[in-house]
Amino acid sequence: MNLHDVIYRLLVHSRPRFWLYTAGPFLVGYGAGATEPSHFAGLQFIYGMIYFLFFANVYLYGINDLFDLDTDVLNPKKAGPERSAAGVTRLLVASVVASALAAAPLAVDPAAATLLALYLVLSTIYSTPPLRLKARPLLDSYSNWLYIVPAALGYYLSSGALPPPWVWVAGVAWTAGMHALSAVPDIEADRKAGVKTIAVALGPRRAMLFVTVNWLATAVILTARDPLLALSLLYPAIALYLTLRPHLVPTWYWRFPLINTAMGALAFLYATKHIWTGYL
Repeated sequence: MNLHDVIYRLLVHSRPRFWLYTAGPFLVGYGAGATEPSHFAGLQFIYGMIYFLFFANVYLYGINDLFDLDTDVLNPKKAGPERSAAGVTRLLVASVVASALAAAPLAVDPAAATLLALYLVLSTIYSTPPLRLKARPLLDSYSNWLYIVPAALGYYLSSGALPPPWVWVAGVAWTAGMHALSAVPDIEADRKAGVKTIAVALGPRRAMLFVTVNWLATAVILTARDPLLALSLLYPAIALYLTLRPHLVPTWYWRFPLINTAMGALAFLYATKHIWTGYL
């Protein structure tokens, strides 16, 4: 395999369309804790963005693909923008190890190291036996709070403090909902492979009702903190629509990266309003 092929496969397995699911939270968290624009020029922030754009996703999805060889054969998504790990297992193993080691520069103290360890451990036990949380309904969704760990790390690196409890609760509910929605298009492939996800256990309609409840909880928490955050009600509204039309979930699955990117940009502007106010 030449260098071009190696780079291509690493990009494919890192899921570029989902890169902002880890880098976005880091950016928003860092911005919420920063106090002036110059903080975004620091090497720590720049390296953190690079890590959570690429390496964190190589680790997360590389492990996932290595332990999903059996289900990916049956998964129609793997014939599209995603690919099975068949034929590149050695490359992915080496890349996963390298991506874990690449987190070291961000482990600036015990608290930061603990947050990074949380991300790596949750990413690992989600896919790997014997725990393999992705095959344990409810635990599969509620272990996906790994996606808010980058936000907590970003906030800690810029402020020296951890996010308040309400941020964690809102984040856990949102990530659980996003996971369950993402599992719905995989129901048939997972069922054939004997993998019991929350979507397999509940079925498409009830799984989307689960998404609706979790996203509504997030929206209520956020709106109660500040009415400006009422736009977050868009998520449970979409989820309720898909609960009534579950056959549309596979189509909407591919729209969520765009929706989440737009909402993430607004979240960044809101989180950093204390910085920019003095410049307006």
